[in-house]
Amino acid sequence: MNIDKPPASGSSESIFDVQDFPREVLERSREIPVLVDFWAPWCGPCKALAPAIEAAVRKFAGRVVLAKVNTDVHQDWAQRAGVRGIPNVKLIVDGRIADEFTGALPQSAIEQFLERALPPPPTDILSDVDALLAEGHTADARALLLHAARDPDAPAGVWLRLARLLLLEEPRTAQAWLARIPADAKEYDDAQAMRRVLDFAHTVPKTALPESPARAPYLAAAQHLGRGAVDEAMDSLIAAVRADRKFEDDAARKRLVDLFAWLGSADERTREYRMRLYDVL
Repeated sequence: MNIDKPPASGSSESIFDVQDFPREVLERSREIPVLVDFWAPWCGPCKALAPAIEAAVRKFAGRVVLAKVNTDVHQDWAQRAGVRGIPNVKLIVDGRIADEFTGALPQSAIEQFLERALPPPPTDILSDVDALLAEGHTADARALLLHAARDPDAPAGVWLRLARLLLLEEPRTAQAWLARIPADAKEYDDAQAMRRVLDFAHTVPKTALPESPARAPYLAAAQHLGRGAVDEAMDSLIAAVRADRKFEDDAARKRLVDLFAWLGSADERTREYRMRLYDVL
């Protein structure tokens, strides 16, 4: 049952009296399930239900909020929601009634109702993605990340991993994901490194560089990277470090470090080329 099309935003409290049903219940239910308690001041069973339902909701903190609707004040919303007797409790998820019950239930029964009716608690999306990537299931990891990315409050790790997968394949899209990562996030340094990788691949070949034995392999590395040849790019950067460590303020070594940040420590190339860089240095 779709009660109505909601406008914007909602309350930040976990238990609250409803003043604006579309905003505080329907729109909020798109962010977190809303348990709506339809009651009235003259209703004895409603008064008996109140402490039990509030205690049950507190046990499910973070998974549901409780909205209390005084049907004497908001008769129109009670009618539109199909309330025929009170206390009536409806669980709203994504603007729709997912389940309901009528009457004063004990706290244990309400908890069982919530356990059954609520969506499952969120999984650790980043761990799931990393496990898929470790097993080589890149397409599945990407699909999971794109689904998670629909949530504007997704963790910064989602944006970073999406950018990591798309960096050379879809650089503009990757830049857009990287732009979502705030400066205070622990992923920010890696995001900056990935921006430098893109800049190296697409800007360096067009810039003037000083003469040096490292100049040719450094430019070759940028060109390799621009066409997605990562191993060849890293080989050329190793050659540039070997030819002239001081070239452009240690640029070749710095770009290798940026590539390590992009690929991640679990990537075999990161381990291999770190050792090769160490040998050169």
